Amino acid sequence: MTMLSEVFQMQQTFGEAFLRSTAIYWGIYLLFRFGGRRNIGSLGFADIVVVMLVSEAVGNGLSGSSDTITDGLTVAAGIVLWSFLVDRLGYFFPAVSHVLSPDQLLLVKDGILQLKNMRREYVTRAELLEQLRINGVDDLAQVRRAFLETNGEISVIKADKHNDAGGAGTADTQSKDGRPATRTRGDIGQ
Repeated sequence: MTMLSEVFQMQQTFGEAFLRSTAIYWGIYLLFRFGGRRNIGSLGFADIVVVMLVSEAVGNGLSGSSDTITDGLTVAAGIVLWSFLVDRLGYFFPAVSHVLSPDQLLLVKDGILQLKNMRREYVTRAELLEQLRINGVDDLAQVRRAFLETNGEISVIKADKHNDAGGAGTADTQSKDGRPATRTRGDIGQ
């Protein structure tokens, strides 16, 4: 019975454990929020190293001098609670979501690089072109819009080939029975 008591008996108060988890959660959240979105959305080798070092650095701060399972679970519950609350607050209150996560950022507009925005998030031309190739684009002229999304990934909206040729959003094609059919921008498959 003594061994179970040593493993599960809290060495700090519930309030202290919750306060520690709250302080560490918000400290790390804000560091990553204002440290740049690319650190979260696309984990490279250096990013993984940072995550490992941050977890090691805050480990003692989370648990204090305690090493019981109950203390650890209490701290973990506090972190999960804040994660849950942040998601719900962002959903129900868009203003909160706007503060807690960055807006999407335009990187390419009608085939033209938006250099000011690229500099703002340290996106290099090579990185952007790589992401365009991953999305099946081999020429900037094929891009209507490309955005750095809130999760750090780059989304691409390809240019409408028919608009580039002066088709104003429609294209005449033939249906299966050979009669002319008209597609509009809203049709699936565009």
